[in-house]
Amino acid sequence: MSHATVPPSAEPTTELPPGVADLTKRLRERGIEPAARTTVQATERGVADLSTGTVRQPVVEQMPSRSAALVGGAARTAATTWIGAASLVRKIWDYEQAGEFAAAIRQARDLERAGGDVAELEALVVQLRAERRQVQHARHREPATILGAATATGYAGALVGIASAWSLALVVPALLPLWLLMYVAGRRELADRERPVVIPGQVVEQATAVVEAGGEEHPFGYERITAALRDIKVISKDQTIRPIGLPMPDEHGNLWIEFELPAGVIAETLRSRAQMFAGALGLPMSRLDVMVGSAEGEVRLWIAMEVPFSGPAAVSMLVSAARWSVWDGVPFGVTRKRERKTLDLLWSSMLFGGAQGFGKTTAMRLAAASAVLDPYCRLLLADFKGGADWEELEQIAHTAIIGADPRSVDAFVRLVDELIDEMDRRFAKIRAMPKAKRPDMRLTPEMAREDEDMMPMLLLIDEIQEVFGALLPRPADKEFDIPSGKKQVELLVEKLARLIRRGRACGLIVIASGQRPDAESVPTAFRDVILTRYSVHTVDDTSSDMILGDGAAKRGVSAAKLGRIGIGALMEPTGGEIVQPDLITPQQFEEICNRGRRLREEAETLTGHAAGWEPEGPEGVLGQLLDAFDAAGNPDRITTADLAPLLARIAPDVWQPQALGVRADDHEAAKKAVGELLAKRITEEVPEARRFKSKQWTKDGGGRGFFLADIQAAAGIAPE
Repeated sequence: MSHATVPPSAEPTTELPPGVADLTKRLRERGIEPAARTTVQATERGVADLSTGTVRQPVVEQMPSRSAALVGGAARTAATTWIGAASLVRKIWDYEQAGEFAAAIRQARDLERAGGDVAELEALVVQLRAERRQVQHARHREPATILGAATATGYAGALVGIASAWSLALVVPALLPLWLLMYVAGRRELADRERPVVIPGQVVEQATAVVEAGGEEHPFGYERITAALRDIKVISKDQTIRPIGLPMPDEHGNLWIEFELPAGVIAETLRSRAQMFAGALGLPMSRLDVMVGSAEGEVRLWIAMEVPFSGPAAVSMLVSAARWSVWDGVPFGVTRKRERKTLDLLWSSMLFGGAQGFGKTTAMRLAAASAVLDPYCRLLLADFKGGADWEELEQIAHTAIIGADPRSVDAFVRLVDELIDEMDRRFAKIRAMPKAKRPDMRLTPEMAREDEDMMPMLLLIDEIQEVFGALLPRPADKEFDIPSGKKQVELLVEKLARLIRRGRACGLIVIASGQRPDAESVPTAFRDVILTRYSVHTVDDTSSDMILGDGAAKRGVSAAKLGRIGIGALMEPTGGEIVQPDLITPQQFEEICNRGRRLREEAETLTGHAAGWEPEGPEGVLGQLLDAFDAAGNPDRITTADLAPLLARIAPDVWQPQALGVRADDHEAAKKAVGELLAKRITEEVPEARRFKSKQWTKDGGGRGFFLADIQAAAGIAPE
């Protein structure tokens, strides 16, 4: 083939920002531009190509002979091997000589030529060269370097020995592994050269921002930082900072700057004055973060190039997810650094709080939705607000308690008791397993898959302060063995704390919310065992700390006066930060719940309330009497006087003195009222053929009450 070519036309000159490297040079260095020219030249018809300056002539193809093909193949193999050898040598040399520092030094020189601070950049170059020497010495002493040198020396010695002892002909097979290694390296190098290089505009924009960040006039340059440090008295007027590397943008467009403070000044001093430092730079605190570097005097400075959370919240990925697994955590939102935040609630549970109307329920939907879309997670709902926020969950929930009336509160207390029993049952089952199957005595995905009775359970409690508020006013009654409301709250808090503290290891998750959970409305003993907390806007740091934990505001995490819907403070065991949760609208949540029901129907895991299951055992007065006998140990008979306190504990809204319309201290009147109400309800609820009444079993009338066999017969239960 023959091609007529003309010299390429003069390359267009594009004015680049000062200090920005011309990436087209790199294209020529890697052979991409010549490869492009060769491709154009091999086309069928020749027309002028203005981008390469190539005139393409008609192609005359000639079939190569077999010998020519063999020679060409051998030549290509030899060329590839030679390229691989050169590539290996270059990479080894570049690593051992810490070549990555050379690029940074060249960039510093470019900045100097572009008009940067000469003294500052000269100091940077000196520092980079010193660091390069340190890295070189360290790499020369690495075991891999020593082993590689010893292997190469031994291999060369073996080749010499083979040639001396036998003949040069035997050296050729011994060289095959080395040739193969060089050939593979050559193929990789050629593949790298052919890989397209994408140069998006954002790279140039970020490079421009980096260059500007090092200049004197940029608001975040080293000169400006030094002036700000002097303004807030962290350093004196005759002290300055020493840059570490160059300012660099991260993948989100934020700026990272590292520098070393003068001798005797530590980074913690600057951290303690971060608010003043932000003001001196003309930034709100939300756009600045001060961190300690690898040494006490080194500072890592993060600066947001845009105001955090200035855009709308992202739509949650759960909206479009076909299904989810609680083992994968909750995709929650983004931090002010635009980093994704995923919560692992399976081991921590969660408390939501803050002022009404600032997005607390919206954030809570994220945790709920992750469980809704997992057909192997059982949901338990306790909505004491009784509004429309969670009505979609009722079609999925195994248990649904709605409202804060006495019956709902008592049902919740019983549910907590049942969950504690469930927790004990699960731990007993885990203990009985072989040790290889129960690492750390925790539930595992394998356990949950193999046993449906071990699937994770999520208890959602909305406005938990309503439970404690409903219990507190209840009076004590010693005659009926009923503790005071305060004592009932203490007992419930103790049970909830035990459930949260231990239950998370066996798959029991609790997420709760409250308006302003102070020491009375939501006791500290309950809040302290919840490890993950989220708060929307609060009026002050005190209110924020009641949700996020004591001392959170002093550690720099507070929801006080956030004043924005959809923004909140998140506190985890590892620390806290301000976040913007993803968005799930009420309409989207309804669709998620519909999807969750279909998933459970397909997996045959729809149970309890959502499946229309009826409560076990008889309802009404017969059920209450049987529960009372069960609480007493199922004796064959119980007097009406002894039944009264048992019934008051089972259904206080019906059988407590105040519910009966008598004074709590008038025990005789209370006993009489219990007897009269029992007789009335038995007459109304029990069929005529099975009607029973209280009986007297002593002649003097001292024993009058009910027999267990009579109640079981009326309920259609065979005596045990």
